[in-house]
Amino acid sequence: MLIATSFLRGAHNSVYNVIWQPFALSLGASMPMVGLLTGIGGMNGIFTTLAQSFGGWLADRAGRKPFLLAASLLVVAAYGLCALAGALNAWGLLLGGIILFGLASLSRPANSALIAESAQGGRHASAFSLTMVAWVVPGVLAPTLGGWATLQLGYPAIFVLLLLFEVAAFVLVWRYLREARAARAAIRWRDLGRALARSVVPPKGLLGFFCALAADSFVWALGWGLLNGMLKDAYAFSVEQLGLLASVMSLVWAVVQMPIGRYVDHRGVKGMLILSESLGIPLMLIGITQRSFEAFVVAQVLFALTAATWVPVVNTYLTRAVPAAERSEAFGRLNMFRGLIAFPASWLGGLLYEWGGIRAPLTANLLGILGVMVILALFVREPMRERGS
Repeated sequence: MLIATSFLRGAHNSVYNVIWQPFALSLGASMPMVGLLTGIGGMNGIFTTLAQSFGGWLADRAGRKPFLLAASLLVVAAYGLCALAGALNAWGLLLGGIILFGLASLSRPANSALIAESAQGGRHASAFSLTMVAWVVPGVLAPTLGGWATLQLGYPAIFVLLLLFEVAAFVLVWRYLREARAARAAIRWRDLGRALARSVVPPKGLLGFFCALAADSFVWALGWGLLNGMLKDAYAFSVEQLGLLASVMSLVWAVVQMPIGRYVDHRGVKGMLILSESLGIPLMLIGITQRSFEAFVVAQVLFALTAATWVPVVNTYLTRAVPAAERSEAFGRLNMFRGLIAFPASWLGGLLYEWGGIRAPLTANLLGILGVMVILALFVREPMRERGS
């Protein structure tokens, strides 16, 4: 069931990630405004951050399923607002949509905990990689088809189609998902404030890891996170071209993810984190020095390798480092900590773009990558053993 829902959500997310920034620009938003909206409810936006901390704490007590269902309803409402914004040509409505997208992230810690709990024999990296492959595979075709369909049908119709994919995911969770773990404790709302306060302080022994993840989120949101909007605005890439770039990235990611997951199951994770971050160096150099479509195809191959060696490895590191009973809250705490650091980055990246063109935010991204590598090398320790399994 997790595989099926990951597939459906990967299908609509791969299209959404391609069209959202060009869509906002088409309605009259500037690049700094696109960055600001992303900082409100994008991957590391402030609403995204708060929702994950809240959702992670509750999911360890009330179970995982209610938060997956609530997130689906929020995504459906967000796509509805985006369709309405396109129909009325009113980019201001995107604010409501992006806030709803951010709040829908309350399910991420619960979903990560479900994946960890489904792993057998401690093969957490393989479990995370398998669900990631299910998420990525539809992106091999969906962004290209979505870009083409956007040119034919317009943005409002595409958002309605994406909404239907999330409705299908909601039905699957509602009908077939069973809790992998019983509720751990009664919910005492007075404890929620303490949980939120804990979210801004890394767990004992994980300060370096949390700081490295926060720095990574900041620097990538500053530059590469605005790539689709910058390519559309600076180099006049079409939505169809942006979709093709995303498809190339998804194809490479899908091919390499499972071998990487199996490798990590039997190896340490710190070295893979450093290797993953280092792949961003040639990636940024291509973005800074090149402007052709073909060059950015090569860049997407590198980006796929970066993502495949980062996302499941981060999840595996945290899974090994905390007790099983606290996993959902731990994922929420990590996302809260790095989100609080990273949420202004997209807006700052938009300002850098307005000041110095596409090279300015990507150069800042490059310098930040070097800093993250130093933190990983000096202040992150290999988890000694898996706890609580």
